[in-house]
Amino acid sequence: MVEGLQVAYARGNHAPTVACFGAATLTSRFALASLTKPIVAAACLVAWEEGVLDLDAPLSEHLSGVDQMLTLRDVLSHASGLPADDARARRVQLDPIASWNDVAAAYRAVRPVVPPRTQRIYSNAGYALAADALEQATGMDYRTYITESVLIPLEMKQTTFGVDVHDEAVLSVKEPGLLGHDQQLFNGARFRYLGLPQSGAFGTASDYLQLLQMTLRHGRLSSDRHLLAPKTAALLSTNQAGSLAGGVGEFMEWKRCDWGAGFELRSDKSPHWTGAALSASAFTHFGASGTLAFADPATGTAAVILANRGTYTRWMLEPGGWPDICAALVA
Repeated sequence: MVEGLQVAYARGNHAPTVACFGAATLTSRFALASLTKPIVAAACLVAWEEGVLDLDAPLSEHLSGVDQMLTLRDVLSHASGLPADDARARRVQLDPIASWNDVAAAYRAVRPVVPPRTQRIYSNAGYALAADALEQATGMDYRTYITESVLIPLEMKQTTFGVDVHDEAVLSVKEPGLLGHDQQLFNGARFRYLGLPQSGAFGTASDYLQLLQMTLRHGRLSSDRHLLAPKTAALLSTNQAGSLAGGVGEFMEWKRCDWGAGFELRSDKSPHWTGAALSASAFTHFGASGTLAFADPATGTAAVILANRGTYTRWMLEPGGWPDICAALVA
């Protein structure tokens, strides 16, 4: 079903277990795809605590030309009303001489398709704006700020935004989909160069487990150190922007689609990509490269399942896929 699989799992205070299958090894790195978004969200919350970003102020205070109703809280919780993505911004991403600044400028011109805070639309465009605002507010490249504020404190040493296209430690994604014009998502030179804030991080399962465990521990890194204050960390995994209908494009939609300022909230959604084994308090995220992460406060369980096969055929929902793996891990 997949060529390589890497799993990291922990429960409570027990030491994590890491396992590899197929072509994957302990040093293999995977395209995280949309698992990138909660990393960006955590960095935005650090910036909020530092007082350089405001969750509820208009993003237009930092980003000229952006719809004046949009806030950071909106884009982090997919309540902005922005579309899933933007064709013009995708074309800019394909331009071999375009920089991240050019891509960010294209996303600033994107307008909501429904009023903010009226519908949950899963949006790559929103996270591009979040990273853009992070840059403008801090005066630092978003990749540098995220590395210093989140990746280093969490000891996520194998996680980067973007990779060298020839890096042999990074597993190629099968059935990856296209960025456009024969440029593959996750594998192509442009995608790997850009390290986009909505989908461009690469890393390992054990690295990502640190982010989940920090969230479960209410922002705590150790007995005397916190990445975030408990109330701030809770924003990652508690519902934001009210009770809204919506979902993830045409993949799954619900009459009530709760979402934190980073993670998707399991609640009572049905059907769901994790199946029925997790409690209603669990928080999750998946990536189109074949990646899944979840944590369940009810059992203290956290797990990261990284595969290298695109999700577009929905192979991960077949018998033996994500629902069965989740059930086995929490059993």
